[in-house]
Amino acid sequence: MNSAATPDDSGPHEAPEAGAPRNEHAPDAGTGSATPDAASQSTPPQTAREKARATAIGALGATLISMVFIASFIGALHSPGPRSVPIGVVGSQAQVSAVSASLNQQRPGGYSVTSYPTTEAARNAILDRTINAALTPAPAGALLQIATAAGPAVTNATVMDISAVAQAGGLRLAVQNIRPLPESNPQGISQVFFVVALTAPSLIFANLLINNFGKTLYPIGQIIAIIVYSLLVSALATILADPVIGALTGAPWGLFGIGTLLAFAVTVAASAAARWTGGLGYLVLFLLFIPVGVASSGTTLGPQMITPWYADLGKALPVGSALPAVQNTVYFDGNDITIPLLVLSAWALGGAIALALVAVFHPPMPGTQKPSPDQHAVAASGESGA
Repeated sequence: MNSAATPDDSGPHEAPEAGAPRNEHAPDAGTGSATPDAASQSTPPQTAREKARATAIGALGATLISMVFIASFIGALHSPGPRSVPIGVVGSQAQVSAVSASLNQQRPGGYSVTSYPTTEAARNAILDRTINAALTPAPAGALLQIATAAGPAVTNATVMDISAVAQAGGLRLAVQNIRPLPESNPQGISQVFFVVALTAPSLIFANLLINNFGKTLYPIGQIIAIIVYSLLVSALATILADPVIGALTGAPWGLFGIGTLLAFAVTVAASAAARWTGGLGYLVLFLLFIPVGVASSGTTLGPQMITPWYADLGKALPVGSALPAVQNTVYFDGNDITIPLLVLSAWALGGAIALALVAVFHPPMPGTQKPSPDQHAVAASGESGA
């Protein structure tokens, strides 16, 4: 009886072990080709045409910004002269009318004349910042009271025009400076640099806070950081301006308070603009605060030496409000600073509210998009698959 066939003596054929090396040159099953290199999936570099286009756009943007600076400063300061400068005349209504008519003939629209009963009342009006100068006509000789601390440019122009009117009327004119500028600030330029030196760094700090080191902070945390910055920068600016350099002396606490409010208002407004509208909103506010704001304030000339509508715009901006506040605090015992401080406070409050509302509405960071529900679902499925 024949026996059944036996398997091969070499033993049973075993399947390849799991994890055994395979031929690296063999194509992957189901693909028919090797996996492409990750570097080949990267974005190709910009072409020369794209780089040229980007350069042209950058040059155009810089040119437009330069035009804003040129139009603001040269447009505002190219032809200075008195515009509705308030002055007082001590005397009867007939004398006031005569002086007003003569001044209007000398400088049309240059002066706004008000009657005062006594020379002392007119002097007090100058110190209260109600008027810039006061004329007391007299047969023996007229007296003109001025205060160069109100602004050398506008004061000198007023003296020249009133001197011309007095000379035409055959009157001798004596000039009395009741509030001169100190020798440490003879041209009245220190307050301009004090305000600008607080405004420009505050804009820079706002941009860095939103886009760099403070972007992960909660909005309330950003506001606290702005408060700390404002106190610090104003304290240092006051120390340098008063005891160290001695340019703005006599009211250090008032100077510190105005500087703190200015720095906070500028920083929080710029931070809110950058957080809600991104770079474009920040740029608009930067141009509004620096070239437009500084030029429309009149700088060392004063707002009464430039176009009235532009000066009115400047009074609604932080720089144009801070300048008279600093000037009147240091040289006129804090008179007539209520409206400038209210304007600064409005900017500060509006910016703080806008920045705090980020915590309520949670807008996405400018330049990014909120994830859609589908993207959330895809991300969740990817995590579960992993």
